Amino acid sequence: MLVVKLFISVAVLLAAVEIAKRSPFWGAVVIALPLTSMLAMVWLYWDTRDEALVSAFARNIFFLVPPSLLFFLPFIFALRSHWPFWLNFAVGAVLAAGAMLGLRFVLK
Repeated sequence: MLVVKLFISVAVLLAAVEIAKRSPFWGAVVIALPLTSMLAMVWLYWDTRDEALVSAFARNIFFLVPPSLLFFLPFIFALRSHWPFWLNFAVGAVLAAGAMLGLRFVLK
């Protein structure tokens, strides 16, 4: 079953990348859909049959989406900042991680 999960999950990601090469907008639409969350919820339920666990997982995803959006900020301003890709990536990751940790601290 692990191989099937892996194949389906990788296929979705690769499809989004291939679509984005042709049209950044439609590639973004595929990624903006909560496909990875949906797949993870299906796999989690499939493995555990625990609706309470899936519900808690969905709740956490819901609250973590807004801080995760901070990852994209450096890329939005990349043409003005002239930062290289990896610097944008690192700054975005730090922003998102910091916001998520801050949210966890606030919610505890």
